[in-house]
Amino acid sequence: MRLVTNASPLIFLVKIELLPLLSNCFTQVLAPPAVVAETGLDLPDFIQCRQLSEVGDAFVRGALGTLHRGELEAMVLAREQGIDLVAIDDKAARTRAGQLGLKPIGTLGLIVLAQRLGHLDSSTAMTKVDELVDVHGLYLSTKVRQQIRWQLGASFT
Repeated sequence: MRLVTNASPLIFLVKIELLPLLSNCFTQVLAPPAVVAETGLDLPDFIQCRQLSEVGDAFVRGALGTLHRGELEAMVLAREQGIDLVAIDDKAARTRAGQLGLKPIGTLGLIVLAQRLGHLDSSTAMTKVDELVDVHGLYLSTKVRQQIRWQLGASFT
Protein backbone atom coordinates (compact mmCIF):
# COMPACT_ATOMS: atom_id res chain seq x y z
CA MET A 1 0.00 0.00 0.00
CA ARG A 2 1.33 3.45 -0.97
CA LEU A 3 0.59 6.87 0.57
CA VAL A 4 1.08 10.52 -0.31
CA THR A 5 0.95 12.80 2.71
CA ASN A 6 0.22 16.39 3.57
CA ALA A 7 2.03 18.19 6.41
CA SER A 8 -0.42 17.99 9.29
CA PRO A 9 -0.46 14.17 9.62
CA LEU A 10 3.35 14.18 9.65
CA ILE A 11 3.49 16.94 12.25
CA PHE A 12 0.88 15.30 14.50
CA LEU A 13 2.53 11.86 14.22
CA VAL A 14 5.88 13.38 15.22
CA LYS A 15 4.26 15.08 18.23
CA ILE A 16 2.91 11.74 19.50
CA GLU A 17 6.04 9.81 18.50
CA LEU A 18 4.28 7.59 15.95
CA LEU A 19 5.88 8.74 12.67
CA PRO A 20 7.79 5.43 12.28
CA LEU A 21 4.43 3.63 12.02
CA LEU A 22 4.09 4.93 8.46
CA SER A 23 7.03 2.76 7.38
CA ASN A 24 5.30 -0.27 8.93
CA CYS A 25 1.94 0.41 7.29
CA PHE A 26 3.00 1.49 3.79
CA THR A 27 5.42 0.22 1.17
CA GLN A 28 6.01 3.78 -0.01
CA VAL A 29 5.36 7.20 1.56
CA LEU A 30 5.71 10.28 -0.65
CA ALA A 31 5.55 13.97 0.20
CA PRO A 32 5.68 16.88 -2.26
CA PRO A 33 8.16 19.75 -1.76
CA ALA A 34 5.67 22.18 -0.19
CA VAL A 35 4.77 19.58 2.44
CA VAL A 36 8.41 18.89 3.29
CA ALA A 37 9.03 22.64 3.63
CA GLU A 38 5.88 23.21 5.68
CA THR A 39 6.70 20.54 8.25
CA GLY A 40 10.09 22.03 9.04
CA LEU A 41 11.08 18.53 10.09
CA ASP A 42 14.10 16.44 9.26
CA LEU A 43 12.02 13.64 7.78
CA PRO A 44 13.23 10.05 7.87
CA ASP A 45 14.49 8.42 4.67
CA PHE A 46 11.36 6.29 4.23
CA ILE A 47 9.43 9.50 3.42
CA GLN A 48 10.50 10.40 -0.10
CA CYS A 49 10.18 13.94 -1.42
CA ARG A 50 8.88 13.92 -4.99
CA GLN A 51 8.58 16.82 -7.39
CA LEU A 52 5.40 17.45 -9.35
CA SER A 53 5.38 17.46 -13.12
CA GLU A 54 5.37 20.86 -14.82
CA VAL A 55 1.67 20.43 -15.59
CA GLY A 56 0.96 19.47 -11.98
CA ASP A 57 2.90 22.45 -10.67
CA ALA A 58 0.98 24.76 -13.02
CA PHE A 59 -2.30 23.32 -11.77
CA VAL A 60 -1.27 23.97 -8.16
CA ARG A 61 -0.30 27.57 -8.95
CA GLY A 62 -3.65 28.13 -10.63
CA ALA A 63 -5.64 26.59 -7.78
CA LEU A 64 -3.91 28.39 -4.90
CA GLY A 65 -6.35 30.20 -2.69
CA THR A 66 -8.90 27.42 -2.67
CA LEU A 67 -6.62 25.22 -0.55
CA HIS A 68 -3.08 25.45 0.78
CA ARG A 69 -0.13 24.66 -1.48
CA GLY A 70 0.83 21.51 0.47
CA GLU A 71 -2.69 20.09 0.26
CA LEU A 72 -2.90 20.79 -3.45
CA GLU A 73 0.57 19.39 -4.13
CA ALA A 74 -0.23 16.22 -2.15
CA MET A 75 -3.39 15.62 -4.21
CA VAL A 76 -1.66 16.34 -7.53
CA LEU A 77 1.30 14.13 -6.63
CA ALA A 78 -1.03 11.30 -5.66
CA ARG A 79 -2.82 11.55 -9.00
CA GLU A 80 0.47 11.74 -10.93
CA GLN A 81 1.93 8.73 -9.11
CA GLY A 82 -1.24 6.64 -9.39
CA ILE A 83 -1.66 6.51 -5.61
CA ASP A 84 -5.23 6.54 -4.28
CA LEU A 85 -4.53 7.15 -0.60
CA VAL A 86 -3.66 10.67 0.56
CA ALA A 87 -3.14 11.70 4.21
CA ILE A 88 -4.93 15.00 4.82
CA ASP A 89 -6.65 16.32 7.96
CA ASP A 90 -8.36 19.50 6.71
CA LYS A 91 -12.06 18.87 5.99
CA ALA A 92 -12.23 21.01 2.83
CA ALA A 93 -9.10 19.36 1.45
CA ARG A 94 -10.46 15.89 2.25
CA THR A 95 -13.65 16.75 0.38
CA ARG A 96 -11.67 17.98 -2.63
CA ALA A 97 -9.48 14.86 -2.56
CA GLY A 98 -12.60 12.71 -2.71
CA GLN A 99 -13.89 14.75 -5.66
CA LEU A 100 -10.61 14.00 -7.45
CA GLY A 101 -11.13 10.27 -6.96
CA LEU A 102 -8.63 9.99 -4.12
CA LYS A 103 -9.16 8.30 -0.77
CA PRO A 104 -8.34 10.75 2.03
CA ILE A 105 -7.19 9.43 5.39
CA GLY A 106 -6.51 11.67 8.37
CA THR A 107 -4.10 11.32 11.26
CA LEU A 108 -6.73 9.46 13.26
CA GLY A 109 -7.37 7.12 10.35
CA LEU A 110 -3.64 6.39 10.20
CA ILE A 111 -3.67 5.46 13.89
CA VAL A 112 -6.70 3.19 13.42
CA LEU A 113 -5.04 1.60 10.38
CA ALA A 114 -1.82 0.95 12.32
CA GLN A 115 -3.85 -0.66 15.11
CA ARG A 116 -5.80 -2.84 12.67
CA LEU A 117 -2.58 -3.96 11.00
CA GLY A 118 -1.22 -4.99 14.39
CA HIS A 119 1.45 -2.29 14.70
CA LEU A 120 -0.22 -0.64 17.70
CA ASP A 121 -2.36 -2.10 20.50
CA SER A 122 -5.80 -0.60 21.17
CA SER A 123 -4.89 0.96 24.49
CA THR A 124 -1.80 2.72 23.13
CA ALA A 125 -3.70 3.86 20.06
CA MET A 126 -6.44 5.44 22.17
CA THR A 127 -3.87 7.04 24.49
CA LYS A 128 -2.22 8.62 21.42
CA VAL A 129 -5.60 9.87 20.13
CA ASP A 130 -6.31 11.41 23.55
CA GLU A 131 -2.86 13.02 23.53
CA LEU A 132 -3.52 14.56 20.11
CA VAL A 133 -6.75 16.09 21.36
CA ASP A 134 -5.88 16.98 24.95
CA VAL A 135 -2.24 18.05 24.55
CA HIS A 136 -1.67 18.97 20.90
CA GLY A 137 -4.95 20.68 20.04
CA LEU A 138 -6.43 18.39 17.40
CA TYR A 139 -10.12 19.25 17.33
CA LEU A 140 -12.32 16.21 17.68
CA SER A 141 -16.03 16.27 18.42
CA THR A 142 -17.38 14.01 21.15
CA LYS A 143 -19.20 11.98 18.49
CA VAL A 144 -16.04 11.40 16.43
CA ARG A 145 -14.07 10.58 19.59
CA GLN A 146 -16.70 7.93 20.43
CA GLN A 147 -16.46 6.52 16.90
CA ILE A 148 -12.66 6.33 17.14
CA ARG A 149 -12.90 4.56 20.51
CA TRP A 150 -15.36 2.10 19.00
CA GLN A 151 -13.10 1.48 16.01
CA LEU A 152 -10.15 0.88 18.34
CA GLY A 153 -12.20 -1.42 20.55
CA ALA A 154 -11.93 0.85 23.61
CA SER A 155 -14.80 1.81 25.88
CA PHE A 156 -15.91 5.43 25.92
CA THR A 157 -15.73 7.18 29.26
